[in-house]
Amino acid sequence: MRAGKATILFSAAFLLAGAAYGSGAAQTGADETPSDRVLKQSVLSRALDARAGFFADIRLDVIGGDALLTGRVATLQEKAKASALVRSVPGIETVINEIYVGRTDDIKRITSDLLVERRISKAMHDVFGAQMPKINWRVTNGIAYVFGQAKSEWEHNKALAVIKQTQGVAQVVDHLKTTPVGG
Repeated sequence: MRAGKATILFSAAFLLAGAAYGSGAAQTGADETPSDRVLKQSVLSRALDARAGFFADIRLDVIGGDALLTGRVATLQEKAKASALVRSVPGIETVINEIYVGRTDDIKRITSDLLVERRISKAMHDVFGAQMPKINWRVTNGIAYVFGQAKSEWEHNKALAVIKQTQGVAQVVDHLKTTPVGG
């Protein structure tokens, strides 16, 4: 009974983390489409149904049916299970699994990563203002994972340059797609 309660609490923590971090929309200005919101909620529901306690420190972003998983888990099995769970949701086209396997209790590192995400957010808003691209980013252990859809090569390259120049970013992993307007 005790393990069941812990699992439910961890799953609830995942839901809360999803609500607190959002889709990245509040952080990045990327407008989540209704279908992306539905897909994200389907994944979260499936995680609760599966009592997927390993989701305590996993963050999920969905843009255009593509899903990005970041955060931390203790084992490779948990990382694989997270991918499988997300892939099992109809409508998810691609799963990019950038989950870090290792210590999940390093509050100092997690706090530092959140601070870097805020710096990126400010820098992106300073550069793009109201024309914010449909781009999300997540930072784990100083590595910025960039995900979403840029409207042009210029927008793609500019976003990466802004993120690379942000204090605290050690490396950038580019998962951006360039989708020209009308394309």
